[in-house]
Amino acid sequence: MSWAPNGNILCGTTAHSDSHNQQYNKLGNLLLCSTSRGTLRAFADHRIPRPLVEKGENSTESMRRSQDPWLYSSVVSSDYDEAHGRGFTSSFDKTVKVWAVSSDGDSMQAVATWHHDGNVNFVAAARDASGRVASAADVPSEAVRVYTVRADDVGASPYRAISCSRTDALGSDTWAYYPATMQWGRAPEATHLLIVGYSPRSFANDDRHIPEDKRNSGEIMMWDAARGCRTPVMTATTANVFEVAWHPTLPRFIVATSPSGLNVKTGVRTQIHLFQRDRERHDGAYHEFQKLDCFAADINELTFMPNSLRHAYVTAGCTGGNVYVWDTAQGDDPIHVLKHGYPVDDFSYDREKEDTGVKFTAWGTTLDRLYTGSSDGVVKVWNVRNRRNPFVRDLLEAPGPISVGAFSPDHSKLAVGDATGRLFLLSVDRRDEHEAHFVTLPGSNRRVRRPTAFLPHPEPPPPPAQTTSDGPDVMQIDGEVGAQDSIAAHARRAYLDSGQLILHRNPVVGAVQGPEYASTGLFRRDAHVDEDPARPLLTEFERAQRQNLDASRGRRRRSERRLRDLFADDEARAAALRREREARHAANRGRDVEGLRWGSADLWETLLRDGAVLTDDGREDWGFAYEDGPADESGGG
Repeated sequence: MSWAPNGNILCGTTAHSDSHNQQYNKLGNLLLCSTSRGTLRAFADHRIPRPLVEKGENSTESMRRSQDPWLYSSVVSSDYDEAHGRGFTSSFDKTVKVWAVSSDGDSMQAVATWHHDGNVNFVAAARDASGRVASAADVPSEAVRVYTVRADDVGASPYRAISCSRTDALGSDTWAYYPATMQWGRAPEATHLLIVGYSPRSFANDDRHIPEDKRNSGEIMMWDAARGCRTPVMTATTANVFEVAWHPTLPRFIVATSPSGLNVKTGVRTQIHLFQRDRERHDGAYHEFQKLDCFAADINELTFMPNSLRHAYVTAGCTGGNVYVWDTAQGDDPIHVLKHGYPVDDFSYDREKEDTGVKFTAWGTTLDRLYTGSSDGVVKVWNVRNRRNPFVRDLLEAPGPISVGAFSPDHSKLAVGDATGRLFLLSVDRRDEHEAHFVTLPGSNRRVRRPTAFLPHPEPPPPPAQTTSDGPDVMQIDGEVGAQDSIAAHARRAYLDSGQLILHRNPVVGAVQGPEYASTGLFRRDAHVDEDPARPLLTEFERAQRQNLDASRGRRRRSERRLRDLFADDEARAAALRREREARHAANRGRDVEGLRWGSADLWETLLRDGAVLTDDGREDWGFAYEDGPADESGGG
């Protein structure tokens, strides 16, 4: 998630793309949020042709025909270069795309695509207005690229490829060192410096493939993009790296790693190293000046917030649902362990290994406000300056684990995403609310905010039918049936026309076994005697057959409650209302003297002959006492 100017947000989501869950893949992997318009719009650019699955439920012909020919890939990283007005997204489709985002957030256009050899996990733009952009992919060598963007031809921008200097995994076909994190410097003296942390990864996502003595190994690499060379980083450079973060105003950075060194305290499972530039060296090297001990097994997020000229708060959001807080002026032990609740998604054994934990940590505009979001679905607010009770309040409760969050550059808005695919927007200004997002509940004046669905993109045309087998990733695209052929037509040919199924005369029943059903081989063998489909059903299964259930109920007509005809009820009420009004009108006319002239003409004539005054011509004096009223402006009495 990345903020763009004018309150626009680039949002990427993870998508089901493995062979066993491709049926759940759907559009919406890349979205653009416009806070000014209150819209969330999807884009289809990060996609690949759906590969042919050879095993499992997705390998059947009917599953292939019922699914989208495109597979939408996870978009896992994004950034925005405000100096040049370009957005960047990286995806598991092995590409980085460059975007031109409209100022109102209504649309954006991909202006270039940079292809890689593996899933691209990170993309980051330098903050020095140089136009440099770094990407990191899951490949054993030359995994990191530093692009220098060409304004006249973004797609042809040159890049410098960088590899991990460790040689432990060379020649291995089971594991390698992959980039685990990557950040550009933030301070004016460090914006040209890129920090990359490497970790050992198994090609099959099985840590048993990594030698045991290498599982806590890795590398901290610093690249000087201005000079085009590495910058030395002294000490702790061979540990497994989890995360890095830069100081906002000084040439300093922190790195979360596995424990390193000889004197590691009992219970310490991770460490955070603080580095600063060595002023005595002319090569710009960085050396460690402090080390913080952490008791968590894994660290997701780091923050580095200065609280004085020399010291800072350091926070580590961990997989166990805890946030550790250090004040570097108060030693190497944490001053707080901020705890989140039980995760929304249950775990079976070890929470620190199975739970995602804290995935969002950010500071507000002041040092007394730290915001954290975790797998319990809650965004909490803390005041770390309060040593006894740092908890302030719960800001947000989401239906799923919190997965990402980011403040707008002016800290007036906060965007939070959860694992269910929802995006939550919070603002300090009520004027940012959109009237279209509210509805009034029937029968009351209460107004509630309803979730707003994203705007889907137009369905892209199907990919051309082809078969590719180049390289290790074999992708076969099924194109035997035309794009206009529907799953219904295919099912009719495969099952009904062949006689394997027939349609029952009762449409409620639907399709049942046909004369050629045996050719399918689709039998539940445990329901038959001796597990032989040719033999009769067992008693408990025979009893559950529809014809036997119908026979046991008999032919007696069952009384069923008749549903009310709502339209008939409305018509009856309208007719009754008309009759009531007509009766009331007739009664009123009966009480009116004028009604006698039309309703009882004889009575009317009789009363007139007897001298009854039935009309008022203005000449009759009824005996009322008259008083002079006030004179009007014209002088009348």
